[in-house]
Amino acid sequence: MSQIFTADLDYRLSCRKCLMNLIDRNDYKEAIRYFESIQNAWKDQSDLESGILMRLGAKAYGSSRDYSKALPLIRISINIISRNVSDGAELGECFMVLGEILREMGQNGEAEKAFRDAESIFRRNDDIARSGDALNLLAGILFRKGDLDASLGYLLEAVEAARKENDKRKLAYLFGNIGRVYTFLGKLDAARENVQLNIELSAEFNDAVELARAYLSLGYIFIRQYRFDDAQEALEQALGHIDRNKLDKERAIYLTYAGELALRSGQYETAEQMLADAAALGRKVAPDSLLPARPLRLTAELTAAQGNHRKALTLASQTMLLMQKLDDAIEIGALHRIIGLCFDRMGQKQKALEAYGHSLDILEEHKSKPELAETLDAMGQSPLYDAGRRTMYLCRAEELYGSCGMGTRVIEMQRQISEIEVGIGRPQAKTEAAKSAETDFPTRNRRMAKIISQLYLLKNSDLPILLTGETGTGKDYMARYFHSISRPGRPYLAINCAAMPENLIESELFGYKKGAFTGADQDKKGLFLAANNGVLLLDEIGELPLGLQAKLLSVLETKKLRPLGTSEEVPLNIIIVAATNRDLYEMVKNGQFRLDLYYRLAGITIELPPLRERKEDIPGLLELFMARAGLLSEGEKPNPELIRQFISYDWPGNIRQMENKVKQLSVLSSLARDGSITELALTFFEEKRDEKTNSLFEQVEQFEKRLLIEALIAGGGNKSEAARILSIHESTLRAKLKRYSLETMVN
Repeated sequence: MSQIFTADLDYRLSCRKCLMNLIDRNDYKEAIRYFESIQNAWKDQSDLESGILMRLGAKAYGSSRDYSKALPLIRISINIISRNVSDGAELGECFMVLGEILREMGQNGEAEKAFRDAESIFRRNDDIARSGDALNLLAGILFRKGDLDASLGYLLEAVEAARKENDKRKLAYLFGNIGRVYTFLGKLDAARENVQLNIELSAEFNDAVELARAYLSLGYIFIRQYRFDDAQEALEQALGHIDRNKLDKERAIYLTYAGELALRSGQYETAEQMLADAAALGRKVAPDSLLPARPLRLTAELTAAQGNHRKALTLASQTMLLMQKLDDAIEIGALHRIIGLCFDRMGQKQKALEAYGHSLDILEEHKSKPELAETLDAMGQSPLYDAGRRTMYLCRAEELYGSCGMGTRVIEMQRQISEIEVGIGRPQAKTEAAKSAETDFPTRNRRMAKIISQLYLLKNSDLPILLTGETGTGKDYMARYFHSISRPGRPYLAINCAAMPENLIESELFGYKKGAFTGADQDKKGLFLAANNGVLLLDEIGELPLGLQAKLLSVLETKKLRPLGTSEEVPLNIIIVAATNRDLYEMVKNGQFRLDLYYRLAGITIELPPLRERKEDIPGLLELFMARAGLLSEGEKPNPELIRQFISYDWPGNIRQMENKVKQLSVLSSLARDGSITELALTFFEEKRDEKTNSLFEQVEQFEKRLLIEALIAGGGNKSEAARILSIHESTLRAKLKRYSLETMVN
């Protein structure tokens, strides 16, 4: 009898080894075939080895998305193994498989519980490596649910476990996951650092799958930062690994990101095709997952951008049902924004306000800065709100975009804020300080005074002028000032070359005749002709496509213009003022800007100094901006302490940032119940100093310490309750309290 039992056990051990080898090779089809062929080794059995074989079979079925077989099998396996070993590692492995199956079925709450059980078992068995794996999977579930802070906390714990094991391969994908969480938190520089670490370690191990995922993440970060060329390059790197290794899931993600890139850059036809392909492949690979759902959300956004708001609303509502089933809070918040935008454009005010409000509440709760900024951006552009509210929303969006490193969006927010007149309950009459700026240029800086003198010498010339300098130094203001002294009463127009899709710039600048192309149903004058006899500002000239650079050069040299669709040339009498914060000469060397156009523009170059180099102008500018915003009465001066605060700050966004901050203070002072403008400003400067002076590591430590303090306060000083609030183990909490010297807060 003993010999029979031994032979049977040896057979099942060999079955287990063979099954594990097939699963390790990801050959799930063959693993299922083999598992079903050895039914006599596990069916109707109740010993430990049979339970392990069932767990492996459930893993194979689950990886093949046959959940109807996987789920009952893993539950039987857990029942058998728990009777044989009440708290062993094999039971932990069962809960890991159960969690993975439930996660893929969209049952995130049950999956979270399974991963918690697995981690608890591994920790009690001192299995640091598998405990770290469970923490990583748990972080993934919380990431899907939009609990980004908790997700990051679990990932940092998993990193500690991997470092103890010196497992570099595991560290690679953990860094990638941390990068993904940071991306949604809006810490894009930190995200990029972690994804780069992922790429370096994955390259060391020649892990093609992880490299594909890492380059996809990097591409998405660049899309968020509106660095479209870098995004395209990263996505192409990912595609190479995807093609060579036939990775269907990663291909669906690639198509989604490529579609979003096309959407953000205004290539709507390309975006539509990419997103349709992504959704189709996603349905094939994982029909009940985010893989097909996210392209549908982006398609709704694309449809709204194309002006078809009824269709976009239908798409967004359908996608909402999928996202609610998947319990993806951030995507749900983004969908509410799209729904609000559609109702807004359709004139359904109350429904729009409700949808915007839902989006704001969800995204603020889950701390997704980029998506929250986009919602505030949309609300700031909506006519549903008064000027004060719109300014407040746009100022918040500007700060969020800035903290995310999304410079292009910051510039756009600053432009929009500058176009809104703010004056909530304040006198509308302009003070003398406000009036004086319209006829004179306020400066006490010698370098700026010299620039003004140069402009006076040039006012009777029609030579092009190139204004350079950092973002926000006042290049657009300087162009308007030059217009006021050179051609007052004549037209003045400006176009931001970076803010307009490439396929529209030519028609906007040069105009066209009716029938010149599909959709040209009437003549369009174009900005050159509209500004004839006056001044035209070409802001962000470095973003002008190469093909149009040649046409601009021709206009500058011949003083003539030929609109699209006609052979007739129109004479021009116009002064071109070009502006850029980029190094055009460096762009010439890189083949991004024409040398002949550069020399034509750079003959008269004026570089505006940053505000930190002309701080003597800050008191006068502060008085001017406060007067415009209605914060000063006639003859009143700014508070000396407020002046000191403004002078002591370096203003990385320069004059535009300073003016927008004054507008924001105007709105906040109107809405606040108490507190002076000086006190309101003080909180802003304290926040900014913290952001600037702290390294990434210091910011993470401060963030973690703040969470610990808040949890202890909420738990009344009870360690167990604080650990429950933070979803960490009490032993981990104790270690962190000791690290940050917070033991005195414990009862």
